[in-house]
Parts: sequence; structure tokens; C-alpha cells
Amino acid sequence: MKIIKLLFVIITTLLLSSQTYVFAQTNNTLDYLVLNTGDTLYGTVKYIDISGATPKYYKKIRLTDTYNHSHKYLRKDVSAFRVNNTNYEGFWLNQSSQNVMVLNSKYEINPKNGEKYFLKVVSKGTLNHYELEWWEQGESALSWMDLLKKEEDPFFIRATQGILGLKRNVLINYFSNCPDLKEQIKKKQLNKVWEVVDYYNSNCIY
Repeated sequence: MKIIKLLFVIITTLLLSSQTYVFAQTNNTLDYLVLNTGDTLYGTVKYIDISGATPKYYKKIRLTDTYNHSHKYLRKDVSAFRVNNTNYEGFWLNQSSQNVMVLNSKYEINPKNGEKYFLKVVSKGTLNHYELEWWEQGESALSWMDLLKKEEDPFFIRATQGILGLKRNVLINYFSNCPDLKEQIKKKQLNKVWEVVDYYNSNCIY
């Protein structure tokens, strides 16, 4: 009798473990959406309307959950989401339009006086690398700018100026706390945003 009970316990434990493993594996491959409340909802996320000549962002982010039920969430109520293994985080940036944002190099995070943007996460660390994406009017190709943010800063800086490459003067001023990095940028020994990010995270942490 004791052997039967022991076998029952072992089999039940194995079944529960396998279900947990499958659920975890499934969640790792699904899109998800994180609400401001902290709730994480899994399924298929859609945030871009591609029905017109120029793609545009939906006013409400769509989620089809694992039970095939559709839901819509206001952008202001969403803090982050993942689509096709690409993560986006929401920030309130106090710029009135994308045209203005393209011309500026510093973007304050201001929930009380800003517009909600979802930035693509490129890499995270003491220095974080994001991309702000948009579409030009009449264009179907995606445009983007590279934004950097030190972990403690309440703002982003723009790291590149299109085909002209790094915004070197902006970066030199921003990295005043790391003379070695400033020198690398000034001498053009670093020419890519990811090189700047890797150098900072590896050599400028004091």
C-alpha cells in the first residue's frame, strides 16, 4: 500500500513539473503586454495599423490572449510589451511631435506633461540603449533614432544624427563622468552606438 502511495506521489509530481515546464516554455515564446497595474498578459500583441499607405500606431494596443479572446488597451494604461521577441518600454516624453523630436538631442521623461512613446529595447545595463521608431508620411519603411539613458537619469539623449553618424559633441558632454570614453569618441575610435554602450558598461562604472 505504501509503495502505491509513493508511486502516486512521484507520478503526480512529474506531471505537475512537466506542465509547469511547458507553460514556462510557452510563455517564453509568446508576446506579452504589461499593464501599469503590474499584470502581465500573454498572447499575440498588435500595436501597428498597416491597413493604409503609411503604417501608424493603434490608439489602443490589441491583445489576443491564449484563449483567443481579443482585448484592447489604451496606450496610457500599458507600461511595456513584447512583439516577436522584441521588447518595448513605455515612457512619457515631453515633446509635442515627432518632427520636433528629430531636431532635438535631449528628451525629458515627464509623465505630467508628455506624450506616451514605446521605445524598442536594444540593450540594458548601467547605460541603456533604445530606439524610437516612426514612419515618415507616405513611406512604408521604418525610421528610427538611437536614444541612450544612464540608469539614474530622468532623460534620454539622442546618440546619432542619421547618415552622419554619432552626435559626437552631444556624447562627449553626456559622458563627462568617463574621460576615457570621451577621448575614444573624440578620436573617432568608436563609431557605432553599440560600441559606445559596450565601452561605457565595461569601463565607466565606478
